[in-house]
Amino acid sequence: MNLETSQIFSVRSAYHYMKAHSQDTSKVASQSIWHKDIPLKIVFFAWRLFQDSFPTKDNLFRRHIIDADSRTCVSGCGSLETSPHLLLHCNTFGSVWHFIYRWLGISSATPYSVTDHFSLFILAAGGAKARQSIMQVLWFATVWEIWKETAWSLMLRNAPFYRS
Repeated sequence: MNLETSQIFSVRSAYHYMKAHSQDTSKVASQSIWHKDIPLKIVFFAWRLFQDSFPTKDNLFRRHIIDADSRTCVSGCGSLETSPHLLLHCNTFGSVWHFIYRWLGISSATPYSVTDHFSLFILAAGGAKARQSIMQVLWFATVWEIWKETAWSLMLRNAPFYRS
């Protein structure tokens, strides 16, 4: 598909292309979240993640549970802890995706949105349902393990023996 009739790239044409196809990825995500081989607690975890109702520090701040000074990432990187940052873009926790992409032979930029990442990760498998199913399981397992690791890291940072 050509974005411009002149065959010259423009930011405007790329924006219109992405806007037209953004609903496609969110539709894939909502249809693909239910998987027979994924435990229900992990499916519910992903559903909350896609709704941006997950207890990241930024969401806890918006609900007035923590103060503004406590919103930085549990990894200590200094960035605001949001779902996309923590699971996709954090140099500590999100970097696992670079290893997975390399392992699978996927060349892709990481989207900002967790939902878009999920959809594009599944679509990277191609059209075969079995391959997409494997990609779903891999994606769910990865975000679940990253989340568990962030929780463990938070627990260690708050432990009395960890503080200096």
